[in-house]
Amino acid sequence: MTDRDRMSTLQSYVWTLELLGEALVQHDEVLECEHNPQLSFRNTAGIHQAIRIISRLASEQFAKLEAMKEEGKGNGVLPLRH
Repeated sequence: MTDRDRMSTLQSYVWTLELLGEALVQHDEVLECEHNPQLSFRNTAGIHQAIRIISRLASEQFAKLEAMKEEGKGNGVLPLRH
């Protein structure tokens, strides 16, 4: 996987995290009117689990990009830190 591919994957993960965060906010608003707390809990837990999984995947991809940059194997997509 190239640096550019990893960056594209990270962008997709961030976009998905934003959507999940918005879904969580909207779900919280619906909870105020919900009459089935068990179903609501499962929905909320599912959203939180998806956020944890995608955050972990994003962290792994970022760590790979950082390692490649440190080793000088990157193709110049990431700027060097000073």
